[in-house]
This record gives sequence, C-alpha cells and structure tokens, in this order.
Amino acid sequence: MPAALTDAQKALEAFGFVSQLAQSIPELRGYLTQASKNGWTPELLKGTIESSPWWRQHADTVRQLAITQATDPATYAQTLQNARNRVGMAAQQLGRTYTGDQLTQLALQTLTTNAGWDSGVLNQLLANKLDIGHYEDGREIGGAAETRNHMTTVAESYGQPVTDSFLDQFTTSIQAGRDSLAGFESLMRARAKAHYPQFADQIDAGMTVRDVADPYIRTMANTLEMPETAVTLKDPYVSKALTVRNPDGSAGVQPLWQFERNLKDDPRYASTTQAKTDAYQTLNKIGKDWGFA
Repeated sequence: MPAALTDAQKALEAFGFVSQLAQSIPELRGYLTQASKNGWTPELLKGTIESSPWWRQHADTVRQLAITQATDPATYAQTLQNARNRVGMAAQQLGRTYTGDQLTQLALQTLTTNAGWDSGVLNQLLANKLDIGHYEDGREIGGAAETRNHMTTVAESYGQPVTDSFLDQFTTSIQAGRDSLAGFESLMRARAKAHYPQFADQIDAGMTVRDVADPYIRTMANTLEMPETAVTLKDPYVSKALTVRNPDGSAGVQPLWQFERNLKDDPRYASTTQAKTDAYQTLNKIGKDWGFA
C-alpha cells in the first residue's frame, strides 16, 4: 500500500505554485495548512494570501521574486547571481570592500527595489552600506581613491589641513549623493578666507591660496635652487610670509625683498651656485681694492 500523502504533499497537488509560495514563506504556512485540512479551492487560498498582511506589506517586486524562488529555483539562482555580479562591479568601481553575505543582501535589495538598477540609487546604497577599500599600503582603491586624491589636491591648494577620517567621511557623502566635489571646494574656500582674510577678495575672484602665494614659491625655488614642486604652502618660510601682522594688528603679507633676504640666511643657500658666485665676486672685489687682483 502506498504511503499516505502529507498535508504539504496534498497541498502541492491541489494548489500548485500558490502552495509552493505559501510553503516557502513562514508567515503564509498557516494558510496552507488550513487550506489542506479544510478543502479550500485554489481560488480561496490565492485570495486569502493576497489579503494577508505579508502580501499587503510587500511591494510587487518582492512578491514576484518570492514566487520565482518558490516555483523556479534555477531561474531565481541565476537572477540572484546576475544581481551579485552587477553589485560587485559597482562596488569595485566605487572602491568599496564587501563580504559575500553583504553582496548577497545588497543584490536582494536591488532586486526588490523598483529603482534598484538606477546607478545613482545603487551608488548611494553601496556608499552607505560598505566601507572604503584600501590597499596594503593604506591607499584607497577605485573611485574612492580618485575622489579622495582630488579633494586632497584642492585642500592643499587652499592651504587647509584635512584629516584622513574627514576625507573618508566626505568621500562617502559624495558617493552617496549627499554632497559633491564642488561642495568640498566651497568648504575649502570658506576655510581659506577665514584663515587668510587678507586674500578674501582674490579667493572670491577664483584664485586659490596657492595662486596668491606663487611669487613667494617661485622666489624660494629660485633663491634656494630647488624645484617649485618641492615648495608648498606648509613650508615655514612661505607660511610665515603669508600670515604676518601689520602694525595695526590686521593680517598682512611679508614684502618679497624681506622674504628673499630671509631665505639667504638659510643654511641651504650657502650651497647654491648663486651664493658661491656672490662670494667669489665679493672676494674678487676685495682683492682688487687691496691691489692683489
């Protein structure tokens, strides 16, 4: 004699995919048991499920994915894998790191959100959920590195120090769509005007502090015979020249002639070609004056 069918087996035979859906979702299993015991028609079970709290509380995309998972596991698995691939590629482009579980959860979230494949929405999701990835030497990867490098350059051009944590936070805000590179530059301009009030008009006109300091940087590079790229706004000579106080207490700048004279007191100046030439000319003149030349 064949074994008796279980309630679940009877339900599958009687109600088809509707019973598969109810069987795969804990909130709906009670309806399946009632339908099997009480001889419900497929239409009654379907109607009961569609009026259930679970059905009403979930979007159509969620319901359709659940139906596919219950009735066509192979298609569901491929759909989920495709979503994982798409999310993984987007995360790598943003420079975000993730675990396998995170990738699956984010893939499911995109599949059950109508706007899940919109690049802006996806980037926001990934930026808010995943950490910035780093190489072993600490450098960021992907889009996070590009964004951070740009911000670092902007901050340096305005002479504004920024911490690593601040750059990480602002990178996340940009990738999540809450801010922008233009917003970061605006913030650096505001900070620079507070730090260098004497340059406020030039900054408002579109110049950076690096632009304003260019004569000092070129003078230092020429005087000490070093590359201009080696001279930054952080250099003590440049920093001091840009932040002197006038007799009335207002912010001012050091005259270039004074700046150059200070540089010639630096020990590095003695090793320059110009310093050696000046010394030779001075000794030669003394020799002529004393009748030895």
